[in-house]
Amino acid sequence: MNVRLVDIDSRIPNLALMQVSAYHKAQGDEVGFDVNDPDRVYISCIFSKNAANARGVATMFPGADVTLGGSGLGYSWLPEAMQKVRPDYDLYPSEYSLGFTSRGCIRRCPFCIVPAKEGRLRRWQHPREFHDPRFATIAFLDNNILGLRSWFFKVTDWCLDRRLKVDFMQGLDVRLLDEEIAERLKSLRWAANIRFAFDSISDEPAVMRGISLLKRAGINLKNDVSFFVLAGFGGSTFEDALYRCRRLKGAGTNAYVMRFSRSPRLNALARWANVRRLYWTMDFADYTRKAVAP
Repeated sequence: MNVRLVDIDSRIPNLALMQVSAYHKAQGDEVGFDVNDPDRVYISCIFSKNAANARGVATMFPGADVTLGGSGLGYSWLPEAMQKVRPDYDLYPSEYSLGFTSRGCIRRCPFCIVPAKEGRLRRWQHPREFHDPRFATIAFLDNNILGLRSWFFKVTDWCLDRRLKVDFMQGLDVRLLDEEIAERLKSLRWAANIRFAFDSISDEPAVMRGISLLKRAGINLKNDVSFFVLAGFGGSTFEDALYRCRRLKGAGTNAYVMRFSRSPRLNALARWANVRRLYWTMDFADYTRKAVAP
């Protein structure tokens, strides 16, 4: 069987397509992004803004059995036989292993698809099930692993035993930090910043408490930590997002603006906050004056 894969908009290697590829290759099928005359086509779309494009691509293969999937198109999952297959790490140029050790979340954030799509927080796979020993780094896609506290320590024990660098790509829940978790974060070898989120003003006390715990654990807040700052969602104002960025900067750590919607002021805020050289050398007001100067 000829199997064609279509990645509409992934910004990192697409785990689902890697698992589809591994499954079909194990059946002896020809699999790839440029397979001609496909019998089956799998199209993955991560962002809803690209859903129409994905559906349009599907019409390009009238003779094939086409499967459309991804969070951009709704709540679909891979067939059960593919869900925990070790990914095909030859599908993309990659230098790290990738997978979920848990699925679901304890939160019900209104901007997030996870509660509706994945449901309750639960263990999913041990990292040994998807780690490729060729790689010295392992990246986790868990939505809220700190909600499974003992599992977090088991997963990171395994990484420490193998001296793997780690990256929790989806971020960690700062509201669940305690001294023991902060110490564990300090002991890990990191492939990227330790990421958290400051999505709402109401989270400010928890965020400041978390920053204090990280600092006491000896983690370098400026070099090794960053906070996603959700901007432009619901009733959130530009001033609200700017306040959160300045609050994080005042606490000695980094902001990264995630725009749910776009406007000239939010775009400018992201250009300032998301470039550390600008963020640390000037205030946003100074940045905007320089940006409009003749």
